[in-house]
Amino acid sequence: MIDLKPIFILDKEMEECINLSVTEEQNNFVASNSYSLAEAYDVNKKYAEKGEGNIAAPYAAYKDGKMVGFVMIGYLHPRNDEDFENYCDEPFYYIWRLFVDKEYQGKGFGTEILRLAMEKVKTKYLGKANWCFSSYVPENTASKRTFAAYGFSENGCIDDGEAICKINI
Repeated sequence: MIDLKPIFILDKEMEECINLSVTEEQNNFVASNSYSLAEAYDVNKKYAEKGEGNIAAPYAAYKDGKMVGFVMIGYLHPRNDEDFENYCDEPFYYIWRLFVDKEYQGKGFGTEILRLAMEKVKTKYLGKANWCFSSYVPENTASKRTFAAYGFSENGCIDDGEAICKINI
């Protein structure tokens, strides 16, 4: 069984998360966890300063006490960010990152991490929304299969070289 635990900046989980890695062939498929955590910090800092805007919620994924992956859930407001024109015109959730360490791939952990992240999303714990989006490099067939198996479908748009997929929540 996988457990998701929030990652807070400068906690021990942060360093452990940064040390997770994918295979060399997968490096172009997903941002590094250090970049993702820095991005979460920046997004949340802006939210704290303005009292509105986008929110990033990073989680470590544990199996039997060992960190095996990472997921970052976003709650995004298109009116606050012109980068989201290919999504929708209302607030939405976003599976910003889904990352399984190379030592634990091929064991169903990505599917389980997505399921747990979507359980959180469906409670609308960060705010109201009707949609959850994600994106992946089209050559990343594992991600495409994982999201499609959960019920996500591509919306026909490409954003920064990534295929966008969505699911109604």
